[in-house]
Amino acid sequence: MKIAVIVSTFPPYHGGMGNSAFEMARLLAAQHDVTVFTMTQDGAGASDNAETNYASLPFKINRLQPSFSFGFKNGGFVPSLYEQLVGFDTLYLCYPFFGGAEIVWLFKLLHPKTKLIINFVMDTPALPPLAKVLSVPSLLIKKSLFKRADKVISASLDYVAHSSVKKYFQKWPDKFVEIPFGVHLDRFHVFPHDILELQALRQRYGIAEKDRVVMFLGALDSAHRFKGVEVLLRAIAGENVKCQISNVKCLVCGDGDLRVKYENLAKELKIEKQVIFAGRVPDEELVLHYNLADIFVLPSTDASEAFGMVLLEAMACGVPVMASDLPGVRSVFENGVQGITVAPGSARHLRVKIEEFLKYPQRRYKMGRAARESVERKYDWRKVGERLEDVITAL
Repeated sequence: MKIAVIVSTFPPYHGGMGNSAFEMARLLAAQHDVTVFTMTQDGAGASDNAETNYASLPFKINRLQPSFSFGFKNGGFVPSLYEQLVGFDTLYLCYPFFGGAEIVWLFKLLHPKTKLIINFVMDTPALPPLAKVLSVPSLLIKKSLFKRADKVISASLDYVAHSSVKKYFQKWPDKFVEIPFGVHLDRFHVFPHDILELQALRQRYGIAEKDRVVMFLGALDSAHRFKGVEVLLRAIAGENVKCQISNVKCLVCGDGDLRVKYENLAKELKIEKQVIFAGRVPDEELVLHYNLADIFVLPSTDASEAFGMVLLEAMACGVPVMASDLPGVRSVFENGVQGITVAPGSARHLRVKIEEFLKYPQRRYKMGRAARESVERKYDWRKVGERLEDVITAL
């Protein structure tokens, strides 16, 4: 079967939507002929199917130049996409893709026999003004698009039930299926605390053996303001909170145009010695960084965060997680078992929960074991691939 995966962003740009599309394309390519259609990013060449870093992939990548995008990562008008879709049996649209979803809708309208799967990834409640303009056509055809879809996949039906497509979920429940994202268990795993590589990493960052590490990983750019980095920094600073957290280092991994702003905020809050801005971490070093952490924190602020693949990576490394009590995100783990939920946007609540967690070291080990067991049971990419293939073959 020929399958077109259509997504607004894709590696090497770092973001949850692109990363999940990469994995889904890889899984589909095990049984099918797969081509990924995405937009050019940061000067990447259009229709570049022979990129150095991706030459060995089991699928093709076709990068299309948008007619206009306003610099918005999740959108860009790409009329050339239409002719590219001719000849494919199934379209796999990662939604939202403002400026691309309309092309897919038109193609499905005129080619009704072509199967359409929508992977509903997230809502976008906090769009910048120009992006809102770009999103208007997509909103106009949204109901018709979902009506014509043969299946709608989401990582969490909890998220769907509280999202902008909940009315479609209520009207056509049989179309919706939950297939969570996964994690590579052979790549992300638990290391002994005293291995030389971890000792070297502690020395690099000036982390003493007695220090306890609160870790964050995510893009520090304008498209990912919702990740809640500012909330985390204010929680570490402990503004208006009486409790004290001693010997804590906050390890912020990631890069982007907001990094300088966050660094300046850390200085303003007088916590620059507690916060380590590690920058973008190479893929081969991610597992070491996770293993440094006593707890991994994802303090997202709104429904732009729908799942949190980084939570799975941390859990696979035996690290308990702390994340905002948001639909979808809260379904990744059991509160009090593998992790802890916190009030979205509340630095005070986050601070108190971090303080409570770090008071009891034995809790870290118990929750860490439960986290690893959970991902082995539910989130192995191989199991995800089997569920995805079941959906494809049932079309």
